[in-house]
Amino acid sequence: MTTDTDPDPAAGTRQDSVTAFAAALRDLRHEAGNPTLAALSTRTGISKSVLSVAFSGAGLPTERTVLELVRELGGDQNEWRARREALNPRKPPAASDPPGPLADADPAASPGGAADPRRRFTLLQVVLVVLAAVVLSAVVTSLIWGTAQAGASPAGDAGTPQNAAGPFLVPGNGVDPLRTKCKLDRVIAVDEARDDGQVHVQMLYSNACLASWGRVTRYDNASGGNTLSMRIWIENDPNGKRTQVVTGKNSQSVYTPMIVEPDPNVRVCSEATMTADGKTVELGPPICQ
Repeated sequence: MTTDTDPDPAAGTRQDSVTAFAAALRDLRHEAGNPTLAALSTRTGISKSVLSVAFSGAGLPTERTVLELVRELGGDQNEWRARREALNPRKPPAASDPPGPLADADPAASPGGAADPRRRFTLLQVVLVVLAAVVLSAVVTSLIWGTAQAGASPAGDAGTPQNAAGPFLVPGNGVDPLRTKCKLDRVIAVDEARDDGQVHVQMLYSNACLASWGRVTRYDNASGGNTLSMRIWIENDPNGKRTQVVTGKNSQSVYTPMIVEPDPNVRVCSEATMTADGKTVELGPPICQ
């Protein structure tokens, strides 16, 4: 079977993707005799719905799911862990390339270098450029001040609060992610089906904001009169001040406030519950990214 990338988990992951990762998992399963989902579920303790998502490529499976599955299928856990980590959207971007050699710089900047005559400016030209900049700055300042005065709210009316950076709120712990710029580059970092596929528990991540939040959605058409809850926390501080919780009634889907965590080695975890016919259903186990 061929895939769109090298099936060897140890191969370079520069052009890897969640789809290719799932295809390689399917190849590993085929090499192990193509066991059924039911058999794999029994041996690994992972639900069939979660295994189905892992093999389909619908989302990046959790580290626990990958390691248990690879162990059962006879793969190298260290290699697969590394490949999954490379696909993790919380992985920090590679460092920028160093600047080019000094030979690429302006010759006039080097001792004894001859400046290009086309780059020389006379004193008069410099003075004219400075004056033009001053005039332009004054005009722009005047226009901005006039606009601000014209749009000012009457006394006693605070108007609509605006963030200094624009219409978005500043990203921070406990802030609604959909009211920030974080929503613009959000990705689904982890997606697991629970309750026989009737519920999806997800972890979302914004690389621009270094922020995580959770979302849980039910597809059982039983949201009326029931609740849907989710909690996210820092893995080594489950009851800390940064823990975020949300509960919605009559809701098909809810999402949590965000946690901002710049350190990619610190994992953010989540768990969800729901009620059905007056009973609480635990949608575990927790997932971490």
